Amino acid sequence: MDWKRSLCCLLFLLPLIFTLEIQTINSINELEESDFGKSFPQHGLLLLYWFNSLIDMDPNDIIRFKDRSYDPVTDYPFQQAENSGNLPHIIPNGQRAYYSIGDFEDGSVSYLPFYVTQDFYNAKNHEGRNLDRLIIVIDKWYTPVRVDQVYVTEKSECNAPNVTYNNFTATYKVGAQLLRQITTLTNPLDCQSTFLKEIFPHLGFSLTLAENMFGQLGLPLFLALSGYDLESRYNITAQTWSCPTLWLAGGRKSLCDTSKQELAIKTSQDGHAVISWHGLPSSVLKVHTTVALFQTSDRSGPLVEQRIDGQASGNLETTVPLNPGLQVHLIKQDVNDATIWQGPEFNDGNRQIPVQVGNASASLLMFTRKGYAAARLYIKKTFTTWKDDFYYSWVGFYSSPEESNENYLSRQWQWVSHFRKHKLLSLFRYDTYEYVSGTAMTPEIQIRFFLSEFEEVARTRGWNM
Repeated sequence: MDWKRSLCCLLFLLPLIFTLEIQTINSINELEESDFGKSFPQHGLLLLYWFNSLIDMDPNDIIRFKDRSYDPVTDYPFQQAENSGNLPHIIPNGQRAYYSIGDFEDGSVSYLPFYVTQDFYNAKNHEGRNLDRLIIVIDKWYTPVRVDQVYVTEKSECNAPNVTYNNFTATYKVGAQLLRQITTLTNPLDCQSTFLKEIFPHLGFSLTLAENMFGQLGLPLFLALSGYDLESRYNITAQTWSCPTLWLAGGRKSLCDTSKQELAIKTSQDGHAVISWHGLPSSVLKVHTTVALFQTSDRSGPLVEQRIDGQASGNLETTVPLNPGLQVHLIKQDVNDATIWQGPEFNDGNRQIPVQVGNASASLLMFTRKGYAAARLYIKKTFTTWKDDFYYSWVGFYSSPEESNENYLSRQWQWVSHFRKHKLLSLFRYDTYEYVSGTAMTPEIQIRFFLSEFEEVARTRGWNM
């Protein structure tokens, strides 16, 4: 069988020997005709919809990121990527490079919204939950940076003796017109659901299914128009939430609505984790259920659990300090106490993107450690004069974004030069420095960076904003 695996890899590699030709998808119709990202639990179409929410495009098709959707210092939420041969060659000049997102096993899963990652968390026994990638070319010669090219691709592995080759079997370039069409779908003035069902009668039932599973503006219509297999996904969703499947449902009114369900971790006024659940479908409320708080690195059992029979929404304050890796599970109480659904894994920065410090090669992030508010600075290694440039700089902690610069929390500030280097988080392109305050993380707390005195050059969002 080894020769068959070797032949498999040879066949995958052969196209790379010849001139690389990548099909461009210029419209949603062409996306529907492609074979990209149609099956559960693939997340490629969701990645594309999410990426489109991050960008603006001018009349000349120049793409730039919206404010606070990308950090040019760390490249969050993207990671620089190697070209494995399936993409056009880029002459390395230190300014243009490939960046990717979609490999949820590398830790990036905690940076994306849950509608993109929910199937990765909850379909662990299904193949294909980590195949899709979105790859872009970022040109940093421009300020602000430009996105020159956008690709979507599907990854598969071919293992031959002593060789593992990552093959991207379906790679497409995303055209500007396709991105414009996705933007149009998110405009409620342009796209009324009832009106569109009249224009596209073949979408009626598919759109209804999508609307029962996804609550983001324009996303149900995008998935229906793109040819995503919504019937299969709904039937899997129905099994998960004890809903009637399509062939058992008496009509559309009996379909299960999970579009508003949420399991999340929020913060109390004293830095403790709050279990929050919202919009649970009525079907699951008929069985005995429990919400439980887990630490993903600890398999000994839940840290906190409580029965919520019949409660579609609610909050439960705990005494567990807010820390990365916490996750809420909804559990069906029976002999095996099976998990019905998992919420997203809590990220220590609450999924916020670092904010660039003025025009410097540094960015600022608010995070939490053991329930305390903290500040993290990312400093590019090429920024060798940062200690001199930031000699009089400091970071202050504020109870809310409405507070004036002078009204920082009592004694909750620190000179930037006194931040401590975090060696494990310091990578080859930047170093990481941190300061943990003595104040508990609260829902509206915010940090601000001052170049000197009260010369503000950066501020984060409020924690839960």
